[in-house]
Amino acid sequence: LFYIPDSLKTKTFKELNASFEYNINNSKATIYADAYTAKAKNEQNTIKLVNAYVNYIHISESNIGIRYCDSIIALTNNITHYQYPAQGYLTKGILHYAIGNYKESLDNLLKAKKIAYLNNNFTQIFNANYYIASIKIMWGDNDEALELYKLNLKMLQKNKNLNIDYLQFELELLLSLSNAYLLSNKLDSAGIAASKGLQNSLALKDSTYYYNFVSQSGIVAYYQKNHEISIDSLQKSIAFENSFNGLLNNHYYQGLAHTKLSNITKAFYHFNKADSIYMLSKDVVPEVRTIQEYLINYYKGENDSKNQLKHINRLLYVDSVLNINYINLNKTLKKEYDTPELLAQKEKIISNLKTKKDQFFYIIILLISFVLIAIFFGIKTYLKQQKIKKQFKKLLNKSKEKETSKNTPKKTGLKLKGISKVKIKQVLKLLNEFEKNQGFLNNKITLNSLSKEFDTNSSYLSKIINFHKEKNFSTYISDLRINYCVEKLKTENNFRKYTVSAIAFEIGFNNVESFSKAFYKITGMNPSHFIKHIEKNSK
Repeated sequence: LFYIPDSLKTKTFKELNASFEYNINNSKATIYADAYTAKAKNEQNTIKLVNAYVNYIHISESNIGIRYCDSIIALTNNITHYQYPAQGYLTKGILHYAIGNYKESLDNLLKAKKIAYLNNNFTQIFNANYYIASIKIMWGDNDEALELYKLNLKMLQKNKNLNIDYLQFELELLLSLSNAYLLSNKLDSAGIAASKGLQNSLALKDSTYYYNFVSQSGIVAYYQKNHEISIDSLQKSIAFENSFNGLLNNHYYQGLAHTKLSNITKAFYHFNKADSIYMLSKDVVPEVRTIQEYLINYYKGENDSKNQLKHINRLLYVDSVLNINYINLNKTLKKEYDTPELLAQKEKIISNLKTKKDQFFYIIILLISFVLIAIFFGIKTYLKQQKIKKQFKKLLNKSKEKETSKNTPKKTGLKLKGISKVKIKQVLKLLNEFEKNQGFLNNKITLNSLSKEFDTNSSYLSKIINFHKEKNFSTYISDLRINYCVEKLKTENNFRKYTVSAIAFEIGFNNVESFSKAFYKITGMNPSHFIKHIEKNSK
């Protein structure tokens, strides 16, 4: 049941929605969403109730969000509205896409696009095209995907003066276009799109997209058989990959390039890393099949039956998922996609003939459509940036006293079964000196080595750290390093100029991945984002 607290009963829909957006990253958001919903139901306002469900989608997991989409569709199925029910189908398709339900995603995207054509809603057509093309790319229908990306790019270029975020949208489409050209074996066009993306991202000073295009240029270079250039570009961009899929692709293509250069050890390293990323993400994409095949053959050559069997089992599972999705999607793309597309275009022509005298209204709708595109992408980008900014400000305002308190004993008692008070006191004193002298920066430090240095045994040291620091040895060392790193990044300009890899090794980590995970665990941000915000804050 939804209710409106007394303190919110006089609030308007606009005020409740503003409060919801302000608190979208904390638990208070639900209070304002519930109040908005109750007000909409009390007033029997269908569109406001739809807006309420949209708010819930923003703060829900994808599977819950899909249920709200169903409610939106049910509410608006029999009304005449420029946005609905198409937006319900579109959002449902996007949510299914996000969790890997590509068949369901395509079904809903096609429904959304058909209705959007009838309403001349170019915002929805634009977004439906983008996700349909992404599905087509994923499953090999590259030429049709290419046409959809080109269509979207033409829509943007034709109306770029109306769209303040034109360059941002163009970068995303250029990246998709380059990939589509690549998969269609149009290597020159793929390279041109990637080069244009590099130039535009530099002009926009967008480092995220810049390194995305550096990575894409490396992939294009691989297919052009420029394997050393490919490896160089991929190595330069890997530290800036911010998704499992991006990391997997980077290691995958480095593995392929090293294979072509007969660098067996390096090829194995990158394919093995790509497999580890797959095991974390569990996202079955066609590249995973090649990775498993390589590892099976590698371990066969090493006479390692155990690992060979492990990757055979993984390949069987990957094949089962790929085969199911491939069959379903091919049937849909060939039989369901093309027919609705033609019918929708036919109905659009008839509708245009009937409304030919109302060209002014059509132009206004077109203008509104592209403004809505800007709002759609703008809100998405804004919310993401605000979340990062809040986390950064929270971290930046932490006092050194609070950071130090994380590693000071919270328990003052000296009773620990099996260990004398004298020994506990001695070890705590040594730990305090260890922290002051920054002994944790030694990348070879282990529980055994530190216990020997403290003239005690590893069991005693482990128990004392567990009890007095309230964490295990590994977490204790990792937290010290990250807190030290955060403070040093805040205060030392030269340290911020290091690469992420160099920073990791400087503070005692043996690899970038473990450093990035530990940094994110403590700060809620990845290192590159943190450095970027410090630089911006210091100007």
